[in-house]
Amino acid sequence: MSENRSDPISSNSQSSSSSIIEVSNPLFLASSDNPSTILVSKVFDGTGFASWKRSMTLALSAKNKIGFVDGTIQKPDENSNQFETWNRVNSMVISWLLNSLSKDIAESVLFLQTACDIWNEINQRYQQANGALVYQIQKKLFSTTQGSEDFSSYFTKMKKIWDELNMIQEVPACTCGSTAKIKKYIEEQRLIQLLMGLNESYKSTRGQILMMNPLPSIATVHSLLIHEERQRDINSIPNIIADSMAMNVNHQTSNSNNSFNKKNLQCTHCKKSGHVKATCYRINGFPSDFKFTKSKRQDSTVQNVIDNSNSPPQVGSCETKPNLPIASA
Repeated sequence: MSENRSDPISSNSQSSSSSIIEVSNPLFLASSDNPSTILVSKVFDGTGFASWKRSMTLALSAKNKIGFVDGTIQKPDENSNQFETWNRVNSMVISWLLNSLSKDIAESVLFLQTACDIWNEINQRYQQANGALVYQIQKKLFSTTQGSEDFSSYFTKMKKIWDELNMIQEVPACTCGSTAKIKKYIEEQRLIQLLMGLNESYKSTRGQILMMNPLPSIATVHSLLIHEERQRDINSIPNIIADSMAMNVNHQTSNSNNSFNKKNLQCTHCKKSGHVKATCYRINGFPSDFKFTKSKRQDSTVQNVIDNSNSPPQVGSCETKPNLPIASA
């Protein structure tokens, strides 16, 4: 009986050695993998399924877990030594899928057992027929214009729509020259669509591009329009500086004119400049807080003159004596 008894230490070592999973194995989970990870920048809420599916496919492929959703990695038998490992990775992929879905959609697929079942369920719900999907994309394509956006933002929107079309209207590979002609035709059509949505400010540039024979590539047109947009930004800076300088000159001219006009005033009463007779202090009286710029003696003299001019004449003074006739001898 002692000979048939297995050594627990040796069995554990064999089990641990057999449980080591290589990094390239889809069953491998890195230390950074956790159930709360969100693989896409925008969760799927029922719209934009093609973009969401593409993003999820890229993310799962990067983590080497795409086989859990496309069915290539099958569920092993429950008695297999890989069942627990597979079940753990499958649960991780399910968590990633649920995190990338809105709350309502995630709750509707929460109790499905495998990541492949969830993936197929979502595809059956939201995968549209090619005809309806092409119609929606083409409608969005022809209604897209530059508007108030810069050219880079407008081009990014157009490029995203073209990529959606490529996913459902991929040109089949062929060794003959027909494939190259078809791709050239599609690129010319997209170039026309891009030029049609430009603002009227690009009217002259658009006319020059359409006059080229053959038509340039989309990459060449993108480079030309970006260069023109930058030139416009550079040319707008001197105009702003010139307007600012003109405003400054006008302000200085206005101040100098005001100063010049004040200096030209001449009082006819005191014969001094800077004011007129109607505002002359020598007639209307000096204010109480007026500061005299002359010496104290002169100031007192001026004040006496002011006081004398304002006071009534004294009786018996020489100014009030009448002119008496001179008696003749």
